[in-house]
Amino acid sequence: MLLAATLLCAAERSGPYLEAGAGLGSYNDDSRRAEVTTDSVTQYRFGAGAFINDYLSVSLDYAQFGDFDGRTGTGETSRETFKALSAAVTGHYPVFNERIDLYARFGAGELYWDQSRPERKSSSAGTVVYGIGIGVRALEWLTVNAGYDLYQFGMDENGTSYDMNLGSAYVGIQVLF
Repeated sequence: MLLAATLLCAAERSGPYLEAGAGLGSYNDDSRRAEVTTDSVTQYRFGAGAFINDYLSVSLDYAQFGDFDGRTGTGETSRETFKALSAAVTGHYPVFNERIDLYARFGAGELYWDQSRPERKSSSAGTVVYGIGIGVRALEWLTVNAGYDLYQFGMDENGTSYDMNLGSAYVGIQVLF
């Protein structure tokens, strides 16, 4: 506990933050459907976390992806949406007078899937999250982040296992309290 308190006191950047952002999401369904006709969709993200010190933060994040349209093997139109809730640890490497951060994140969570066509189904699966990005500190309390996250998950359907993923290229605003 003494070490943790020392790290918190010595850090220039520590404490809680909120983040909101948007970007483009992509979907790889491991050939589950015959065709994915929507290459990218709008993706929104929200997060709350805390900087432990200049080099480490933890967060809870929520991401919502738009509708991915496609076709099944029988030619029927298919529509799927995804939401993800995850917890992550982010390592930061401050550069350029500590105004620019390079970061990498790793986390895990739950991914919620909803299919509205050809039949209505819902499911959920565990997901692993990997991410990289760059943050620019505009003010001591305001950072603009640009990054890419990859959500990897598996799904079983009709006796077949699929290794799927969602990609998220985003820009976000982070406010430190």
